[in-house]
Amino acid sequence: MVRGIPLLVSSALLSVSMPALAEPNDPGTAAPEASPAPETTGTAAPATPAPSTPPKPEEAPPSRAVAATSAVVPGVILHGTGHYVLGEPAIAKRLLIAEGIGLGMVLVGGGTLALAGASRYLSGPATVVAVGGFGLFFGSFLADLYGVTATDADAARRRSRSVAGAETELGYQRVAGPTVQETDIIFQRVALRAGDFRVTPSAWFEAQGTSLRYRVEGAYRILGATPGASGRGTSDFLDVVVAGFHHRAPEALFTRSSLEFQVDTRFDFAHLGRTLHGAFFELSAGYAAGRIDYDIPGTAVPSDYDPVLLARFGFGVIFRGRSRVGSEAVIYYDHRHDEIVGGLVSRGLGSGALGRFGVDGRWFFSSNLGVGAFVEIGSAWYTGASLIFRQDGALLGKSEGTP
Repeated sequence: MVRGIPLLVSSALLSVSMPALAEPNDPGTAAPEASPAPETTGTAAPATPAPSTPPKPEEAPPSRAVAATSAVVPGVILHGTGHYVLGEPAIAKRLLIAEGIGLGMVLVGGGTLALAGASRYLSGPATVVAVGGFGLFFGSFLADLYGVTATDADAARRRSRSVAGAETELGYQRVAGPTVQETDIIFQRVALRAGDFRVTPSAWFEAQGTSLRYRVEGAYRILGATPGASGRGTSDFLDVVVAGFHHRAPEALFTRSSLEFQVDTRFDFAHLGRTLHGAFFELSAGYAAGRIDYDIPGTAVPSDYDPVLLARFGFGVIFRGRSRVGSEAVIYYDHRHDEIVGGLVSRGLGSGALGRFGVDGRWFFSSNLGVGAFVEIGSAWYTGASLIFRQDGALLGKSEGTP
């Protein structure tokens, strides 16, 4: 290493001196003497001007419309094609690598399920790997399409990543399907944050019946923005979540309770390139231990125990423009089957094996007031809209880093 330092210094000096050697007015370099012009008699012939080389026309930048089309065809197979056409080969390569990793996870997870015959010892981890892989495969495709069509990615980079210290949401939800009993639901949620800790109680009440659901969620943020200490940059986070859930349905003669543990994470696609600011990938994985108790008059029925795999992925974008901090939308897949909307109903033997798909969005008109809406499809259609109030800043005074 030490022996190589002089060579590096010499190279640097040579690179610095080369422009000077090429400079015609260098005072340290003697100009060559001009040869005397030959004597001529009579009238001198006019000098012939040297032919000038026409300037090369500047190449037009690639069209975003062409790049967006390439992101779909053949980009649906080779992710990153849109960015390659746009003149961003480095980002294109990273998206292609993400596609390969996602496809590999799908093959490993799906292959394990097939070879192990859906063994109860391997089906959980294998399903999580497959779901996460499909999410990364799907997300890299959408990220390519997003990056070549979004013209204000820099505005997303400048947007603050502040997290609300307190937030409350009140809304109406409706379920429609052939086997649905709970159709109209009133929903209430409160989220309180203090530093890295969050507690979120929520409740669902059937508007025209007696069924109700309670959930209390506690989370610890290992990585990511916290109230009063967040700034600009990426939207990455990593949360560890523990939750308790209780569903009481007197008309259906049962109650269900569960204890849940999961890890929620978000990866900001801005790590892959400047055109991807404002896009992110979410992944959650965990386990719920459920118990079902029956209340049938005159009959003693033993309780059932219901373990549930928790796996979810989503691709989202952060809104900018007239929206305020906290405005975003996510398209997602949730593998959980014990919610109001269970697995996706389809024709054939695979009906119900998949979970549910949905779109969830929030738009804040001011720093405090916003609205939310979602649409979800599984064994039934599940829709909802809500009013959201949030208060920025830490609950227990200013945190370190607060301006």
